[in-house]
Amino acid sequence: MNQPNDLEYSIPIVDALNGFVQRIGHVMAWSNVILIGIILVQVVLRYGFNNGLVYLEELIWHVYAVGFMFGLSFAMTNDSHIRVDIIHMNLSRQNQHRWEIFGILFLLLPFITVIFLHSIEWVYYSFEIGESSANPTGLPYRWIVKSVIPLSFALLFIAAIARLIREVALLLHLAKEPEELHPGRVSMIRHLFKVQESTVNDDTTPDKREEK
Repeated sequence: MNQPNDLEYSIPIVDALNGFVQRIGHVMAWSNVILIGIILVQVVLRYGFNNGLVYLEELIWHVYAVGFMFGLSFAMTNDSHIRVDIIHMNLSRQNQHRWEIFGILFLLLPFITVIFLHSIEWVYYSFEIGESSANPTGLPYRWIVKSVIPLSFALLFIAAIARLIREVALLLHLAKEPEELHPGRVSMIRHLFKVQESTVNDDTTPDKREEK
């Protein structure tokens, strides 16, 4: 029997956490539209009227930072990060899940924690001294763009926890059929962490349950 595909199953608590992260990611994605608009205005002013504005130049980098930083957590929810890992792709499914769990626990989560804690200090210090651009005609209130760091890393932490729960659940569930619902009431804790078959079927993909 072929080993089950991770994408065939859903875990309610993971879906809820990923859904929260993705909704924020969809909103923040509009910053790319704003970014394009600012770039167009700056290009027209600089090359059309020979009058580029410094604060627009800085605003471009600020808005770009918003889209990039919040995009990190969104990419984790659907595993769309670029991965070049020859060793990982040749491991068994069990070892792939174990390797993901190890990476999240001992590499990703400590990194997120360190950056988050230090970034709060950076934001507070920037706010306290009224930090602004070193250029006299640049943007003030630099603490606003710096606050993107702890906010985005908090969101990345949620995405990492969701991914960790998913990897642990799939490792424990691997090579087993989805459990049948127990008669009577199912506890909320059991429901949240239960691995379920996804009910979403793509019209272009045959129903695998009919093939069995």
